[in-house]
Amino acid sequence: MLKKQDIATDILAMSMMVILFLNQFMFRSNARIGAKEGLSAGECLGANYIILIIITILLLIMVIIKKDKENLNFITGIIASICFGCVILFCGQAANVVEVPQPNGRISMSVGSYIYICLAYLVEVKCNEYIQKKWKRFVVVALGLLIMVAVFLTGQLDGLSVMKEYSTYQDQFAEYFRNHIFMSFGVVVCGVIFGVPLGWIAYKYVKPGRVINTVLNTIESIPSLALICVMMFPLSWLSNHFPVLKEMGIAGVGATPVFCALFCYALFQIVNSMYGALKVVNKQYIEAAKGMGMTTFQVFSKVELPIILPVIISGIRVSLTATILGVTIGSYIGYGGLGRFILQGLNGFAIDIVMLGTIPIMGLVFLFDFVLKKLVVLLEIYRKSRGVVKI
Repeated sequence: MLKKQDIATDILAMSMMVILFLNQFMFRSNARIGAKEGLSAGECLGANYIILIIITILLLIMVIIKKDKENLNFITGIIASICFGCVILFCGQAANVVEVPQPNGRISMSVGSYIYICLAYLVEVKCNEYIQKKWKRFVVVALGLLIMVAVFLTGQLDGLSVMKEYSTYQDQFAEYFRNHIFMSFGVVVCGVIFGVPLGWIAYKYVKPGRVINTVLNTIESIPSLALICVMMFPLSWLSNHFPVLKEMGIAGVGATPVFCALFCYALFQIVNSMYGALKVVNKQYIEAAKGMGMTTFQVFSKVELPIILPVIISGIRVSLTATILGVTIGSYIGYGGLGRFILQGLNGFAIDIVMLGTIPIMGLVFLFDFVLKKLVVLLEIYRKSRGVVKI
């Protein structure tokens, strides 16, 4: 039976309330780089502060009384979603409220506003745990995101420092974003092409399987930046001794070592998913298929693959999200992904340049994680309709 009082959600909502009375909700500065002056929500939100206080108090009351009732959790999730969207809107409008002492001064969201947004999202997630109907869970999450998108498209955020940085680096942002996407998908696609056969070989043949698993486990234990640096030396030697490789763009810095290192990590995830899924397939299905005269390839393609496909997609999901994050590290050796903004911002203590790289990276992670999770769900529904057995 579900517990009556959701203590975790109570703490989240109380923390949201506390944040509204602390400093560092937003900050202002005389220039993009330099000393930052922390501002409380009351100092920067103007009349919107009262509205946000009222909504947050209402959320706290609903969190306390909702318990495990579905309809009350739905209402509470809606209020949390409104808090999520409104705090972004109000922070954007704060640029019209806060006075900056210099013409090139900046106003920006600080740690308090970001934590408030995260807490509101977590309250949504917790409320959805008590909601059975899918459309209600969707509304709870989508409402806040819809407000956020509307705020962005209507230019309400243009006064914030991060949007000014985006305007400054718009061309570079498009290039880095494109590089980040192409590298991430290129790594994972190659990981699938090589990982699926390797996972099958590791399962079917004991000795090669031990070698494959040992090598991949060893590589996985190496920190990503260290592995990228290790890749630089042989690639640099190859490009220097074989000019044709250099003409193809293979070098000791830039995209090549990043691709090679992340490909090894992606291979680990996909091979492990493939190997683990094949191990738990019921052997009776395999024996029945062989009894019908199927070849080894037919057994795999017509019996094993349909059964293990959701597990493989789950492995691809983990691999893709990890790769999107891993590409960020490539900026340390000259690769032009979104990590370049993070590195540039850290070097100059410009938090909004850091966020210019961080926000789209996290957005990509959440987006593709959500899409691939839904793909697994749809595949399970399709499997049931076709009578495909589970593992």
